[in-house]
Amino acid sequence: MKTLGRLSAIGLMVWATASVAEINPMPGMTDPRVREVVYDRDDVIRLIGYVGYQTHLRMAPGEKFVGVGAGDTGGLDITADGSDTWLKPKAELVRTNFDVKTNRRVYHFDYEVRKEPPHNKKAMIYSITFRYPADEEEKRLDDFAKAKLHDKLHAPAYKVNKDYWYCGAPSMKPVEAYDDGIQTHIKFGSHAEYPAIFAENADQSESLINFHVEPDTDEVVVHQIAHRFILRRGELVGCIENRQFSGGGSRLTSGTVKDDVVIKTHKTENEAAGNE
Repeated sequence: MKTLGRLSAIGLMVWATASVAEINPMPGMTDPRVREVVYDRDDVIRLIGYVGYQTHLRMAPGEKFVGVGAGDTGGLDITADGSDTWLKPKAELVRTNFDVKTNRRVYHFDYEVRKEPPHNKKAMIYSITFRYPADEEEKRLDDFAKAKLHDKLHAPAYKVNKDYWYCGAPSMKPVEAYDDGIQTHIKFGSHAEYPAIFAENADQSESLINFHVEPDTDEVVVHQIAHRFILRRGELVGCIENRQFSGGGSRLTSGTVKDDVVIKTHKTENEAAGNE
């Protein structure tokens, strides 16, 4: 933590005015001295500071203090650490304005300093937390887009085929096996040890497979469809047979496992310049 500037006031308090551009922070549910302000770049926050008190400003995570500008720079200390800023008056009977600039925004304040605090100390403001509707909306849309993409990736692409049969060592028998026309899903017991999985070729030779494990369901998702998969663990052998197998499954032109999930690549400036 380091001292970054001086102005004038100690323990600042926000109070309501008739002006629509000045903000009256809402009292906190737990303690009215802890307030909340919905940020608007065109609003001015009216503050009353009291000698012997400071006010804490909590900006957005990742937001950092850059500097301050004021009409009267003689009486206020400003100390900042990350997204937290503290205002502490040093002089009495000061009335001026100041702006706090961060790496993301500018905050406007109109304040005065008084010598004696009010009789009701809960009318003062010890801390102000800022809320940012634009950031909240952006996060909401981002979370929605991620959830929608997750649903697309996990939704069955085609009609589900569950006509799968097992033969071999009982200890390796999966709980469930099915395919969605593109990939094969194999689920083992919650405490079962995963076996090695191979795809059986037409000449009865075996090929390695590409697969991943879904973290939400613990399913082994094989990136293909086959007539038969061979399971091996030590000397144990088992097989999973697809009784509805009619070919290797559909191939997608999207480069992903879903038609409507597309991978896009962008050239860097250097790559683009190399093609000129």
